Amino acid sequence: MSSTRTPAKRVLAVIRLSNETDESTSPDRQRALVANWTEANGHVLVGEAEDLDISGGMRPFERPSLGEWLKTPDRFDVLACWKLDRLTRRSSHFAEVLAWCQQRGITIVSVTEGFDISTSMGKMFAQIIAAFAEGELDVITERVRGSHEKLRRDGRYAGAPLPFGYVAGDRPSGGKTLVQDSEYAAVLRKIVKDVTEGVSTHEIARRLNEQKLMTWGDRRHVLRGTTPEKQQHWTPDVIQQVVKNPSVAGYKTQRTKTEDGRYRKAHAIVTDDDGNPVMATEEPIVTPAEWQAAIKSLSSRASKGERMARTESMLQGVLKCGGCEHNVYQHRSRHTVGGEIKVYAYYACQSRRKERACDAPVRVTVERAEEDAVSALLALLGHVEIMRSEYDPGEDYSAQLAEAQGILDTLEDDFLAGKYKGEEAARRYHRMHAKQSEKVDRLAALPHRPATTRQVGTGETYAERWSSLTRLGRRDFLLSQGITFTAHAPGTVVRKSVLGTTEANSEPLILPEIPKSLFTLSPRGDGSVRFTLAPGTRMGDE
Repeated sequence: MSSTRTPAKRVLAVIRLSNETDESTSPDRQRALVANWTEANGHVLVGEAEDLDISGGMRPFERPSLGEWLKTPDRFDVLACWKLDRLTRRSSHFAEVLAWCQQRGITIVSVTEGFDISTSMGKMFAQIIAAFAEGELDVITERVRGSHEKLRRDGRYAGAPLPFGYVAGDRPSGGKTLVQDSEYAAVLRKIVKDVTEGVSTHEIARRLNEQKLMTWGDRRHVLRGTTPEKQQHWTPDVIQQVVKNPSVAGYKTQRTKTEDGRYRKAHAIVTDDDGNPVMATEEPIVTPAEWQAAIKSLSSRASKGERMARTESMLQGVLKCGGCEHNVYQHRSRHTVGGEIKVYAYYACQSRRKERACDAPVRVTVERAEEDAVSALLALLGHVEIMRSEYDPGEDYSAQLAEAQGILDTLEDDFLAGKYKGEEAARRYHRMHAKQSEKVDRLAALPHRPATTRQVGTGETYAERWSSLTRLGRRDFLLSQGITFTAHAPGTVVRKSVLGTTEANSEPLILPEIPKSLFTLSPRGDGSVRFTLAPGTRMGDE
């Protein structure tokens, strides 16, 4: 007589929890209930897909543990969970998993809700429960969003990642707010000041790495009492992200999402019911005017042309080809000469390889190019004092005016887009518009003393700074000063000789390009002049 007993199936326990505070749905309880059901039905538990601190709104295929199991469906026959919402709270995600399981002959079982999808009735109940789970998730999400929104509008810290230079502190009226971290507040002020004065983000990152100062991301790990998995380094991109974040000026910010649900990289300023920006702290590290000046400085020197490779080449991104005005690149080759391997290094125009037109592609040895460039630079500027820009914000309300006008423009755009429908919403819009318009008019009527920048001596000459820098440091210094060089191929530059005859260069020629600002006359105080070459003068010109 043949047995009618159902063959044992391989069961994968699906365990999920958004947080570990609810004892009724603890991982141990979920695990025990699935194990009891498995044993009672004569099946075999082959594994657990446990995802803790994971929202039910996350797509099952993207969950850390369950997602890995779903990549190998041949290892199990049943997905068993305590309740269906442990698998997912989104009906669209459930439909996706259901179709995936049906294609592979896998069954979904909810051990406490009493159904499995191997029957048509089970499928129907599962879809109904999934719809209810999605509605519950929406309610939870809206409740959390509302709570965070109120904290933001009240100017209280809502527990988001700490913005650069700030830590959480107690508010006299209750709750938390942001206060300055003394060490990193000073770092932030220095970064904003350097950016405003024209120091390159490469140079700022290099200095911070040289100081072995941990990044703010690593600093946040320390503040939480954890250790970063891998120490991060300062990069130009990190410096730009820090400066561009409105939290630098103390504004309350939030991240917004694109239409496909992904977070945007930029942070948006939170506004109150009247459309005014909400401050996250009573003690901003930098003022709105100082922040706007730094943003303006970054925008004015946005990257142009080709991206500079980070190599040990001192003139990479600084030396250009005289034939096509594109960057030249360092090229190294190895040759065996007399049984000995020798390395030959050249700066060469890459126009042919990149299929660009160049009338006279240049090729010059690295040693010759760098020696000629340094000689020309020090001959022109060696004894000149390096100047730095000193910024005076004056009485300039342009930043506040631009901010207020931007909020007003956003209000009007939202109104035209139909975001203020109904009488109450329309009244709210007109009230905010009137207040914001009044603010714009008030700021526009204030007296303005434009911000100014003046050059102040550093007490250090170009020769002194040059001798203290590394190869990469020298390249960053040249870029920060706006100094470049042009390499000309033989026969392309015609000059007068000492005998009065004209002749073309017989070897590659390196000519410096010095910004006009460095040719400004600077009296010593004794009637003499520090630097008197006319703008546009090149070494080797007539």
